[in-house]
Amino acid sequence: MRLVWLAALGVLAVVMAALTPYVFRTQSTAQTVGWCLMLVCTVAGVAVLTWAEFLLRELDRRTGSTGTETDDRRP
Repeated sequence: MRLVWLAALGVLAVVMAALTPYVFRTQSTAQTVGWCLMLVCTVAGVAVLTWAEFLLRELDRRTGSTGTETDDRRP
């Protein structure tokens, strides 16, 4: 489920990148700088969240495959 949110943020970053030429043509310099800052932060945030997601999955995989857990539900 967590990858769904990362995919949605990735789509947002792609849409923002696609709209950047329009923003450069039609907006003032201050608004263009703000747009570029938002775009960079969005891309960096997606990269950091993706990296954290893969680290968490690796941690789950390692702790789940140790074989040292005991099943206390035995009759």
